[in-house]
Amino acid sequence: MSLDYIVIMGLPPLHILYICQYFPPEMGAPAARAYEFSTRWVKAGHRVTVICGIPNHPTGVVQPGYRRQWRKKEIIDGVEVHRMWVYVTPNSGTLKRSLNYLSFGVTAVLGALRLRHVDVCIASTPQFFAGLAGTVLRTLKRLPLLLEVRDLWPDSIEAVQVHKGGVVISLLRRVERFMYRSADRIVVVSPAFRAHIEGTNIPPESIRVVPNGVNTALFAPAQRGDRRVLHDLDGRFIVAYIGTHGLAHALETAVDAATLLQDQSDIHFLFAGEGARKAALKEYAGDAQNITFLDQLPRSEIAVLLGEIDVALVLLRDTPLFATVIPSKMFEIMGTGVPMILGVRGQACDILHEAGAGIAIEPENARQLADAVLRLRDDPAFAAQCGKNAFLHVRKQYDLDQLARNYLDIIASMP
Repeated sequence: MSLDYIVIMGLPPLHILYICQYFPPEMGAPAARAYEFSTRWVKAGHRVTVICGIPNHPTGVVQPGYRRQWRKKEIIDGVEVHRMWVYVTPNSGTLKRSLNYLSFGVTAVLGALRLRHVDVCIASTPQFFAGLAGTVLRTLKRLPLLLEVRDLWPDSIEAVQVHKGGVVISLLRRVERFMYRSADRIVVVSPAFRAHIEGTNIPPESIRVVPNGVNTALFAPAQRGDRRVLHDLDGRFIVAYIGTHGLAHALETAVDAATLLQDQSDIHFLFAGEGARKAALKEYAGDAQNITFLDQLPRSEIAVLLGEIDVALVLLRDTPLFATVIPSKMFEIMGTGVPMILGVRGQACDILHEAGAGIAIEPENARQLADAVLRLRDDPAFAAQCGKNAFLHVRKQYDLDQLARNYLDIIASMP
């Protein structure tokens, strides 16, 4: 049943409760996904209520206008947003982050219990306690539950070596399976996640794939010309990593590649964003003259920045789990027609090759990264073709308007 059919036939509009800890003005893939889908469902005639945390991610600093509040309700582009108190902490440190996640799980339930006439609850992980909040509400409010699996925890915890095996991981695996069994429907962002969940004895028919995508109205090819954000780097060939500087991203690889290319005076590396590893990464880079670090930018400015760079980097650590991951930043890069260097195996690499959107390298291989940069700089026709291929592919396969329709079909078909 398509979104258009729902509207045309005059079926009763749905009230969708979306539990996701992060929402704009916070940055990152979870916030962007929740916002993009919610606003489209509202435009289709449905009511969407988002329960999220007071915005402080990833720095642990509560943004102006939200301080000293247990709960704040606001309307953002038609979406009813309930921001709940959380234990505020930077995105680093296992214990404090766990308290941050747990506090949101509790306040999300308390906030949702006050809502009336909700038809379906979407609980978005990998934040385990957001998923558990959904299972609690399914029982207390008798709501159909759609579990949105954005990452495979606890596997991802092991992948970044926060914990290896032991009692904690064993307990988290039990929680993971409990959430899967409690859900009436499961939506995953990567086809590889489906196989993992089926392996926990969940019926295949209850699992659907709705990948991340791109807002093609915001992330679109720009005329290369004057640099508004990077005006100090005019004339340079800019290689940029834009996004979270986290444990999973192996950004030291890019710093090492910059070191290998330091004799190429026209090539400059840019790192834009925040994260648990940013301070350590800046220290690792030292006083390198061909590296610039920028603070986190608003989403609209990221679109501008992508239009000013020459190559975008998408990097993850070389672990088996990350072969199942499709970094959401890929789609925004492709939407702006920027050639990509991808250091990720598996599903993401398949997309890159299918689109002809850039060059794939071995994860954590600085020499291959440096060589890929040189090739794109020295062959501008090849670079331009990669960018064009990327734009055409993402418009066809990952446009958020169509993905929102597909997602709503799944919600409308739930029991």
